Amino acid sequence: MRRIAVRFVSYVWLVVALVLVAEVVLRWRASDFTPPPSRVADAFVDLWLSGPASQLFVSDAFIADVGPSMYRLVLGYALAILVGTFVGVLLGRSRRAEWLCVPLVRLGVATPAVVLIPIAIVLLGINDRMPIFVIAFGSIWPVLFNTMDGVASVDRLTLNSARAIGLRGLDLYRFVVLPAALPRILTGARVSLGIAVVLMVSSELYASTSGVGYEILLQQQKFDTPKMFAGVVMACAIGILLNALFALYERWAVRGRPTVGR
Repeated sequence: MRRIAVRFVSYVWLVVALVLVAEVVLRWRASDFTPPPSRVADAFVDLWLSGPASQLFVSDAFIADVGPSMYRLVLGYALAILVGTFVGVLLGRSRRAEWLCVPLVRLGVATPAVVLIPIAIVLLGINDRMPIFVIAFGSIWPVLFNTMDGVASVDRLTLNSARAIGLRGLDLYRFVVLPAALPRILTGARVSLGIAVVLMVSSELYASTSGVGYEILLQQQKFDTPKMFAGVVMACAIGILLNALFALYERWAVRGRPTVGR
């Protein structure tokens, strides 16, 4: 228990110190456009956590905005993981396919997904499909690239040994290739998760009728700066929570799995 407490303090002390400094400085400045953290905290509770007990104290705004944001984020991210892993395995095991497709992959990596939002609006309209497409397109590339690299790095001797004991086809990928490439796949998935959160907020800021990004823009247009910052804090909280959950899964998934390389 003591070790857990020490680790927790080592993680949060700097954040707490910065918040305290910001509280003192912003109270001294007393500007409506830069509210102190205490006012942002009050606005956060009022905006997101002021509902009745029957709703577990979450507000109507939480249900109307956080729910759709999480739906778009999870679906877009899941599509990126599934498609990126599948295509990465194909390219990682075929030198010819890699040679043909790597220029396209590098183009996708170099293209900021945010610039596709206007195109996605024209093609898909202002609905859930637009942010899901932007999230999936923008977050697929780290998964694809890391999967391709991890699969291509599996030792040939390991593959030959697996074939010698009768592993073929899907069993070879299931029991040898994917476990060996798993650490690199998870590295790409972790990077993609951060990109997905950014694209979720960006797409909702640009064109949406619900979501955390939409709420941030709405409060900015209403000149309610504390609630605008409360929306920003909610977006940060979503990212921190998802990254913490992913870290727990990653620790469980790679436990006892050696990395196989050339």
